[in-house]
Amino acid sequence: MLLSKPLLFLVLLNFHITILHPEKLLNDQAALEYCRTHPKSFIAIIWPIAQGKSKKIKATFNAYGKIKYQKTAYFSPARAHYILQMAHPHIPDIQEHIAWYFPPGTYDKPARIFVVTYDNALTAVTCKHAIRKLFPGLQYRSIHTNDTHAETVELANYFFK
Repeated sequence: MLLSKPLLFLVLLNFHITILHPEKLLNDQAALEYCRTHPKSFIAIIWPIAQGKSKKIKATFNAYGKIKYQKTAYFSPARAHYILQMAHPHIPDIQEHIAWYFPPGTYDKPARIFVVTYDNALTAVTCKHAIRKLFPGLQYRSIHTNDTHAETVELANYFFK
């Protein structure tokens, strides 16, 4: 039996990803399930205000842990409000916080969403600080990483469901 070119491509792609690179997740559904079932998984958000430096960001993540999945996301003002409230629930003036994270011209730029595994939460925090150093002047606005596995699952449900 001969396979059509599109089917052969999918078979080879599946082989490449599952056999040669089993650490990579294929899609949002796989990322969501992975986050739900792996307590050492974290969601890292590179906010739209922190553009560029993709190679350095990935190298930093992989120096401290392992990138399992990546996607981009665009935020409308409503989505920005929701995700910032989720990421920073104790901020008293969320509108001021949104203006600081999303200055004019930022909504048309993508956020980069990563699923990263680390040995522990302390390593995740250390990695987050290393990435912040890539964006001097942005302070902590360049990246958000969750603190607990429950937060990983909450963010995964938001980004991957």
